[in-house]
Amino acid sequence: IGSINDAHLPEPRFISNMLFDQNELVYDEYQLSDFVWVFGQFIDHDITLVESNSAETILLSIPPDDEFFQPSEFIFTSRNKAKAGTGTSIDNPRQFINEISSFIYGSAVYGSDKEQADWLRKFEGGKLKTSEGDLLPWNTVSGEFDDVIDPDAPFMADDTRQLTKYFVAGDIRANENPLLIGMHTIFLREHNRICDQLIEQHPHWDDERIYQRARKLVGAYIQNICFDEWLPAMGVYLPEYSTYNDQMNPGIMNVFSAAAFRIGHTLINSDLLRMDNSGEEIKEGSMRLKDAFFNPTTVLHSGGIDPFFKGMGVQVMQKLDCKVVDDLRNFLFGAPGSGGLDLASINIFRGRDRGVSDYNTLRSDFGLTRIKEFSDFTSSI
Repeated sequence: IGSINDAHLPEPRFISNMLFDQNELVYDEYQLSDFVWVFGQFIDHDITLVESNSAETILLSIPPDDEFFQPSEFIFTSRNKAKAGTGTSIDNPRQFINEISSFIYGSAVYGSDKEQADWLRKFEGGKLKTSEGDLLPWNTVSGEFDDVIDPDAPFMADDTRQLTKYFVAGDIRANENPLLIGMHTIFLREHNRICDQLIEQHPHWDDERIYQRARKLVGAYIQNICFDEWLPAMGVYLPEYSTYNDQMNPGIMNVFSAAAFRIGHTLINSDLLRMDNSGEEIKEGSMRLKDAFFNPTTVLHSGGIDPFFKGMGVQVMQKLDCKVVDDLRNFLFGAPGSGGLDLASINIFRGRDRGVSDYNTLRSDFGLTRIKEFSDFTSSI
């Protein structure tokens, strides 16, 4: 069991219970829909992936008065994998490798290496593989759900460790929830739609040229949505682009992937709406998020991704605050005592694991003034 020098700090689960416990739904005051947090998760998975080291297991202890977990239980997690040769001394702190490209260019759709990219391709008309219903391909020989599993299919994450069949996409985390599956699927469909256009416009183009052109356009669409729509929706307005700066380090900051971009965890709802074209819930009703984690077959039972897409466009996301719904804070990937985790506790631990500084130190690092009172940055208790 691994350890880090945090014995003087409160236990993560204690802090989670004190600060992050959400007893009622609090909707976003700007009436932004679930599209915002889902696209944010998709972008996160397009630019950051720091792998965990299963050899350094961490057991987060449970307070004696915990409402969901027994004091004899633990919340399991592990340290992030250190870059080779780092973490040997206080003068050589751990560094962490981003396993995927930090550029926004659609790697979540196409993969971050040639092997994954090639498996996802049909090598016909520039198109990507699909399965019945114009969905992502399954990890089978034909890509269809009812076929035998392809031993050469790319690895895809499954934190429940219960899946045998799952969707394959450009990022290993695509099966984490049906709304994320939907976001992957919509860009897959857009790629293939563009291919049809290009075939009609340029009948002499070969598969490779069509594929690369469609991929370039989809990557540009994702960039455009991110910078012109999603960031402003999140209250972030960037200065106008001036010119390429070859001195800029395009890598992901440790504090960004370890802390700042976990902002979406407070925006997530506990229900996933499934709606028809009339704006009514489908007969199967809504779905609890806790029942949807790494459950890709629910897409098959819901009539595809369309009901989820309609639902996420209607439902208002949760408020950006210090609260996290139970589905993430107590039922992440399972019930308490049966594999269930607390994402807030894991986030708190991850900040310590990755050496993230305290809030005032970070403010100083970014050229901001240090605060002296909580009222310096919020009037809300």
